[in-house]
Amino acid sequence: MALSDASPYKKDMTTKSASTELYPLVQELSLSPPRVDTTSNVTSSSPPPSAPSHPKEDATTSSTTEATTTSVTSDWFCGPSLITFDGDQTLYSDGENFESNPVLANYLYLLLTHGVTVAVVTAAGYEYQTEKYELRLSGLLRYFEEHHLAAEDCDRFYLMGGECNYLLKLGPDWRLHPVKEWGPGGWLMVTRHKPQTPGNWTESEIRQVLDVSEETMKESMVDQKLRANVIRKKRSVGLIPIANSTGIPREALDETVLRVQERLRYLNEERVQSPLPYCAFNGGRDAWVDVGNKSVGVTVLQSYLGLDPERTLHIGDQFLHTGNDYAARGVCPCVWITSPEETTYILKNILRLADALPPSSEHQRKDSFGALTEMNCGITTSSNTHTTAVSCKKSLLQRSTANLNETMRRSSLFMDVYTGEMRKK
Repeated sequence: MALSDASPYKKDMTTKSASTELYPLVQELSLSPPRVDTTSNVTSSSPPPSAPSHPKEDATTSSTTEATTTSVTSDWFCGPSLITFDGDQTLYSDGENFESNPVLANYLYLLLTHGVTVAVVTAAGYEYQTEKYELRLSGLLRYFEEHHLAAEDCDRFYLMGGECNYLLKLGPDWRLHPVKEWGPGGWLMVTRHKPQTPGNWTESEIRQVLDVSEETMKESMVDQKLRANVIRKKRSVGLIPIANSTGIPREALDETVLRVQERLRYLNEERVQSPLPYCAFNGGRDAWVDVGNKSVGVTVLQSYLGLDPERTLHIGDQFLHTGNDYAARGVCPCVWITSPEETTYILKNILRLADALPPSSEHQRKDSFGALTEMNCGITTSSNTHTTAVSCKKSLLQRSTANLNETMRRSSLFMDVYTGEMRKK
C-alpha cells in the first residue's frame, strides 16, 4: 500500500519519495500504514509494496456486521470531501461483485452520513443500464437500504462508468439513476469549460480512437496466437479470453496494451486539436482501451460537485503504466492498495482520525471463539461462555440463511462482466 505524491498543479510526473510533496490533507491524515517504503519510486514499473501487517479483522470476519444504523451527519468532516474508488480489487474481488462485506459497507455508510461524497470510478461501461451497475454493487446498495441511508446522504453517492463516460447517482430509493447530461445543470454541459472532458469530444474523434485500438488488438491477438476475442462497445474496445479457456497470459496482455498505447500516442501527436484522452490498460484477465480516463473522471466530479482537488482522495490498485488508476495521480492524491482488505484499513484510519468511528464499531473480542462482539451478536455479557456462544451462533445462522436465500434467488442468472450480457447458468 502506498501514497502517491501527484499534484494537479504539476504537469510532469517527476520521481519523488512518497513521503514528500504530498497534499497537506494526506499529510494530516497520516494514512500511511506500517512498513511503507518511503524510498520507493512511485512512478516506477515495480509492483506495489506488500500489504501492511495490520489486523485483517476488518474484512475477514464474515459473521460480523459493524452496522451503525443511526445517521450522525456532521457539518464539518476533518478529512477528504470527496473519495473516489476503483471497483475491481478495490471494493470487491477482481471480476466479482460487492456481495457481502458489511465492515467495508459500514465504513462507506459512515463517510456518507458525515458529509463525504463517495464515488465509484470504474472502467465497467454498461452505458446507462443501471441494473448492471447495481448488480456489481448489490451488497453495498442492499446495506444502504437495510440501514435506511437518508435521502440527503444518498445524494452524495455517485458512480462514474466507463472511466468518465456515464454518470449515475444514488436516489432516495437506494437505486442508481442516470444524471442528466445536457441542458441546464447537465453534467456534460457544466464541465465543458474543463479541457478534454467528454462534453468537448466529437463522434469522429471517438470513432478514430476505437478503430485504431481495435485494429491493434486484433493484430496483437494474431501475432501472439492468443485464444481470445476482441469486442467493441460504444466507448471502449476489449481483448477478452474465449469461454472455457485457460485465460490470457499477463505478459501477452501487457504487450497488447503497450502496442495500443504506442499507436494512440502517434495518433494524438498528429492531431491539430488537443489530443483525445484515452486509457489502455491491463485488467488482469483482459485488456481494454477506453475513450477517456480516470483523470478526466475525477476532474469531472470535482468540477460538477464544486469540490477541491486538495480535498479529493482516489483509492485504487492499478497504478502502473499499464493500469487504469495511474491517470488519477495527476488530479488528486492517491492511495495504492492491493485488495479490498487494504481499502477497509484505509477507510478505518480516515474515520478514526476524523473522530467519526463510533466506539461500538470497534471489535471487542470476548473469548476464544474469535470476533464475537456484544453489538454484532445482539447479546449481553454473560459469565457463561457457552450461553454466549450459543446465542451468538443463532444470530449468525439467521444472517447466513438470509444471505443464502438471496444468493439462491439470483442463482439462475449471471452477468458476463465483459459484455454486460445476462446469461443462464
